[in-house]
Amino acid sequence: MPVNTAAQPLGFSCEERAEAVRAFDERFAEMERVTWFLSQQCRAPLVAGATSPVVEALVWTLRSWTGPQGVTPEAKQVISQALCQWRWPPQLFEASATMAGNAEEFAFEVVARLVKRTMALGLPRREFALCSKVLHWLLPWRVPVYDDFVRASLGVPAALDHQEAYRHVVRELVAAAREVAAEDCDWLGQIEPRSPLRGLGKCLWWAGGGSTSPRSSIGGSRGGSLE
Repeated sequence: MPVNTAAQPLGFSCEERAEAVRAFDERFAEMERVTWFLSQQCRAPLVAGATSPVVEALVWTLRSWTGPQGVTPEAKQVISQALCQWRWPPQLFEASATMAGNAEEFAFEVVARLVKRTMALGLPRREFALCSKVLHWLLPWRVPVYDDFVRASLGVPAALDHQEAYRHVVRELVAAAREVAAEDCDWLGQIEPRSPLRGLGKCLWWAGGGSTSPRSSIGGSRGGSLE
């Protein structure tokens, strides 16, 4: 297949993206498969608006594997409860080869809304990292991950609070996802979900030092320390 390497979204060539995804998948393939299985099992109860242990399992699997510091045990139930109170049209879960025109607004608003709702339900702080990861795994074609590797790799100013930092992350990653969608480049590997946002998250893990760190990150690996 011809490869277009002229564009370099986030500064990564096609070859560099392919290598980053390969390195990530080689290390975390089993975690990815388990998390994706849980994500798919969450769809029916969410569409039905029914609470389910599988939604709590997804939340706590991501908490256990990604390790945001200070997340309290009640987050599992509170985040699950908040998610099950929303309306989830089935088409929301569909894969998409392109980013919609309102993609940036949607991604930011859905994470900010979940953070706000979980605080209203009793969480003591804004869990932007965990909420972004849960929603990323439920909607990997629509919502980017936010954690310390992503923030560091994108050069997000330390002075920004989590809400504004996530807005910055969404803007950068949605723009990059639009760029790669226009490429003739096979770089996403074979492990589902094969979404551009998932792949770009793996690239940021690679660039942020994940490939040489005993920790791990990007929505399916240990080391995210942000709220």
